[in-house]
Amino acid sequence: MWGVLTVCTGAKTLSAQSSFDTDPFSSRFKERGGWEPKFRVPDKGGSIRIAIDKGEPGGPQGKQTILEEDLFTADAPPGKFVTIEYQDVKLTARRVHGSLKRKTVVAEGDVTFEQGASRMRGALLELDLAEKTGVLTDGRMDLEGGLHLKGVTLAKVGPRTFTITDGMVTSCEVCEGREPSWKFEVKSAQITLEEFARLKGVTFRMGGVPLLWTPYLIWPALRDRASGLLIPSVGYSSTRGGYFGASYFWAISRSVDATVSGDFYTKKYYGLGAELRARPSEGTRFEGTYYTIWDPTVDTWRWQTLGTLVADDLAPKLRGVATWINFSDTNFFQEFNRNFALVSARSLKSEGFLTWSPDPVTVNLRLSREQALGYGSGTITMERLPTIEANLRPTPFFGQAVFVEALAQGGVLRIDRGEGLSSGTYDRFDLFPRVNVPLSLFPWISLEGTAGARVTAYGKSLSSDGTSLTDDRYVREAFTTSVLLTGPSFSRLFEGKLGPFTKFKHVIEPRVTWDYLGGLTDSSSTPLFDEVDTLIPGNVIRYSLLQHLLAKGEQGGSREIASFEIARAYFVKRPGEGTPPGYVPDVARSSPWDFILRVSGTGALNLDARTTWDSKANQITSASVTAVMSSAERSLALSLFDSHPVVVPAENDPGASAQLRFSGGMPIIPKRLRFDVEANYDLSQGRMLESRTLLTLQGACFKILAEYRDLRTGTAPSRDFRIALTLKNVGSFLDFTGSLP
Repeated sequence: MWGVLTVCTGAKTLSAQSSFDTDPFSSRFKERGGWEPKFRVPDKGGSIRIAIDKGEPGGPQGKQTILEEDLFTADAPPGKFVTIEYQDVKLTARRVHGSLKRKTVVAEGDVTFEQGASRMRGALLELDLAEKTGVLTDGRMDLEGGLHLKGVTLAKVGPRTFTITDGMVTSCEVCEGREPSWKFEVKSAQITLEEFARLKGVTFRMGGVPLLWTPYLIWPALRDRASGLLIPSVGYSSTRGGYFGASYFWAISRSVDATVSGDFYTKKYYGLGAELRARPSEGTRFEGTYYTIWDPTVDTWRWQTLGTLVADDLAPKLRGVATWINFSDTNFFQEFNRNFALVSARSLKSEGFLTWSPDPVTVNLRLSREQALGYGSGTITMERLPTIEANLRPTPFFGQAVFVEALAQGGVLRIDRGEGLSSGTYDRFDLFPRVNVPLSLFPWISLEGTAGARVTAYGKSLSSDGTSLTDDRYVREAFTTSVLLTGPSFSRLFEGKLGPFTKFKHVIEPRVTWDYLGGLTDSSSTPLFDEVDTLIPGNVIRYSLLQHLLAKGEQGGSREIASFEIARAYFVKRPGEGTPPGYVPDVARSSPWDFILRVSGTGALNLDARTTWDSKANQITSASVTAVMSSAERSLALSLFDSHPVVVPAENDPGASAQLRFSGGMPIIPKRLRFDVEANYDLSQGRMLESRTLLTLQGACFKILAEYRDLRTGTAPSRDFRIALTLKNVGSFLDFTGSLP
């Protein structure tokens, strides 16, 4: 029971304590109110028009009487109505009397008052036509935007303000003799459009069952955001006990808002959180969060912070982005957020960059910090302090006979691999220009050649034993060439009927690619930081046979609906051949065979299947299938990954590794009950890693969501559930979370 309860439908709550923050279904639990009322300021002047329906032939007729050229009365015949019209107001009743001079009327019997899309109905209405205000007895109000009021007395006390006595407020359709699915019963209330609804003595009923009572409730009756207390959160955790969370939303300005929260658990856990959002300009947005919780098991505060800043309008062709994530310890996500994406991530990265892109050049200033996780008990930290990167996109010369492109970067790098491993801070400068020459020998055959040189200068070198960095400067040079031969191509046209397609084209296209990387002498002195450093000498020819199936319908152009590729590589020079032993693993002269199938028949079906077969070992070493099928109401996504590499000696073979990930959803009862699921199953270990299920019950004016989640990875497996209620035009109203042992 709460003394004051404020419902802020426009706010985005901060719920860092919840295990459901980044779940695939989380957005469905954060629905904002959809009530968007409109109003019209009273006009000045105008005449009052009075009309009386005609009675039945031969029966009594209505009459109108005017006294002292001001006061009037109008009575309708039995079963008929008197109609009063003034500006945008229309009033009908059995009997009406009032003052033409003061523009006031009293209507009795089956009264209906209409202004725009809003309507009032009742037994008696006292109305000021000029001010559009009045009091309705024993009636109901249907306001524009879908809000319905009912009470012993309903008063329109201003152009935008209404009051209720002993009544109810709901967004459900109100039918005589039938209770709405949900309602707020109130002793009294005042509702001002574009401001607030203030309700006193409030009982919230769902299906006639009282679920909540509060002596005072504030509900923003406006489209924009409003400051106030958010609906409290309640729940239960098997490890932290009962939970109560309170949040306050502060609409600082039109472009800035903040949310602060407090979480309290019965087992002496206490959490504090803050979220700041800003949109200072159309192209700039900021969102940052901080959450900390007192953990009595270790007697310390544990915390996390993450956020994003994007600025697309700093200056012409200048863009800035900053993202960050930091935490007190890597187990925070499992124990408090239980963020599956972070639990399974191999690295966490914070970075900021400024990008200037005057075509055809892009210049980038980057500052970053990345922590690689999952390496025993320690981590690897890599930082750019900062670096400048420049990119010249492929630019044509001599018409389009030659294309030139280049990559360049320079800056200060820092890497910390831990005690006993190579760590330090050094500068690195890299230049990589390339020239591309495309040739079309015949319509059915083409040739494309690319050549480039790469020079990289390092401020420090890797020691001979690989455990430290020395102060010896080091320059690495490399030369790359690539030649792509496509064709001769063969094609055939044929007609048929397959879905929307009536014409098809089958294309058979062989391809041969030669890639060469040389010029490296001894790369063992190269400090390893990123992909710039991991150049391995090689000389490889990849040959493939690619088949395309293109389709065309009665309208529109043709598009590829399927392709199938068979490919293999031959190593003229094995990767790393000639380098010191142990630098790279030895590989066979010929690679395994790759089989790749892609299908995109319609927008409802997409398939990608890949298989690698080692002919020497006579086994499939890897396979993957990704299929997505979707329609207006149904969806199914399936991903299967299987890996069984050939390892010599066999006793070092870790065995097969296979995972199945699937997600989907479908209605159980159309437009009423829906089921959604997402799961990740480890086939090689025979156990479920993660599963989530969601049931959604949809009513005409409400939605009930029930989610169950089972996370079995990491050091803190969990089973959580969540039940939420969303009301039409109110948004997310009740939200209960809990965890099971």
